[in-house]
Amino acid sequence: MKMKNQTIRTGLYFERLTVAFSSGLFLVLPLYFKKLGWDEVFFGQVYAVGAIGTILCVALGAVMIRSIGLSKVAPLGSLFYAIGCLLYLTSDSIKNVNLYYFASLFQGAGWGLVFTMGPICMSTTVDSKTRSYYFTIYAAYSTLGVGVAPLIAHGLIEYLHWTYQDLFVLGSAFSGIAFLISSIVARSNAYYESANIGTGLSGWSEFVVVMRQPSSYFFVMVLFGACVYTAMINLQTTFATAQGIDYTVFYFFYSLAVVLSRFFLSKPLSRIAPKSSIIYLMLLMISALALMFWAEYSLLFYAASSLLLGISYGLVYPIIQAQATNNAPAHLQPQTLVYFSLSYFFAVYLFPYLGASIAIRNGYSALLWILILSASAELLTAFYFYNVVFRISTTTLTVK
Repeated sequence: MKMKNQTIRTGLYFERLTVAFSSGLFLVLPLYFKKLGWDEVFFGQVYAVGAIGTILCVALGAVMIRSIGLSKVAPLGSLFYAIGCLLYLTSDSIKNVNLYYFASLFQGAGWGLVFTMGPICMSTTVDSKTRSYYFTIYAAYSTLGVGVAPLIAHGLIEYLHWTYQDLFVLGSAFSGIAFLISSIVARSNAYYESANIGTGLSGWSEFVVVMRQPSSYFFVMVLFGACVYTAMINLQTTFATAQGIDYTVFYFFYSLAVVLSRFFLSKPLSRIAPKSSIIYLMLLMISALALMFWAEYSLLFYAASSLLLGISYGLVYPIIQAQATNNAPAHLQPQTLVYFSLSYFFAVYLFPYLGASIAIRNGYSALLWILILSASAELLTAFYFYNVVFRISTTTLTVK
């Protein structure tokens, strides 16, 4: 039986929402570790282990699709993430610190697969003209889940006296729901067959060919942008605590901005040239980070910075993702999405350790300056691509 495109997309939206909600519950981990006597650096170390699982699964994504098909690979992400959640629960129960690293490993592997396979699944139901719009909506559900979860976690702990272990159980349950949804969507789904990757390229030769495409510049852009995102999201609880402000303000206004802008501004923005939209959104992101310096003086500045960051990052990421896909040959688009995800996750899982080290040694102001430099590097890469590379590249992409 062949599902309708809209049915598949609806299933993908809800899968992403539930697993993202589970992921968002674990944004309180820095506070949990502080309660146990560890600092942000320990969190960065544990979180960085997730990069191993992520990079391994994302790197092998194309091989897995070739071997068993997208319909069997896609649900594994949510399953692995659920296992990681349960390992955090087990780690606390038996007081074994080493299990925290294994929990992060499984969560990294799971989120890496969900993050990579989701857009590939979505691509099977859309064309190049609507890809940017649907990628934007798909990403909005992710942000909604991640953003709402810390608010709910804060309320459950503060007012209902839930423990962190209770949150781990809740995270496991939502990941399990995501696995069930993904399995149902993938069952007898003929559309996924179109994403099967041929065996003509693999390993190093595939990497070389993909990196020679104009889309490789977007890998660099997403890497710099992910440094900003992961630092702001994963270290926000301890940043706010250090400033004596309420971290729920950030998650509320950031998530509100991302979700509303993606739902209501994505279509009007799609009518603007990507060059202009990316550059202006990056300038807005830099302004948002600069405004964060005054967060400790007023919640108004904190809320405004969060709002502007949500609008800028929330809109620029799916545009960059779609541009990476559109600037690759059709037969290399699944691989392009895989390497795009690798670039993203390399920063997402490894930068928090560096960011935490900077914050502990030099303060959060120093970290903010590093993030501004990272956003500026993304802006310069976009400017170079559209003013140099894009102008000299031919309209027909060729594989050497």
